[in-house]
Amino acid sequence: MKLNSLGYSVRPTLDNYSCKEIAKVLCLSLSTVCFWVRRGWLKATKRSAKHYQVRTWHLKQFLSNPPQHLKKRIASLDKEAINYLLGGRA
Repeated sequence: MKLNSLGYSVRPTLDNYSCKEIAKVLCLSLSTVCFWVRRGWLKATKRSAKHYQVRTWHLKQFLSNPPQHLKKRIASLDKEAINYLLGGRA
């Protein structure tokens, strides 16, 4: 319960990430990742009032096919960090 309230994945082995974890690994702000989720660009499951869980599959879909105006920003992200999040499946 405490990990969930802090925004961490409760079940990381089942390929879930919190927005906070994604932001930390990709060196983005938490508000940026949450904005992507609220806009519907990055699919996520709402875990509580303020926290979302993102499946690896949805993250891969978003990173491989981002909205047109985000393509340059996504392309500038660290490829090693992306591979880490996707488990080497980028």
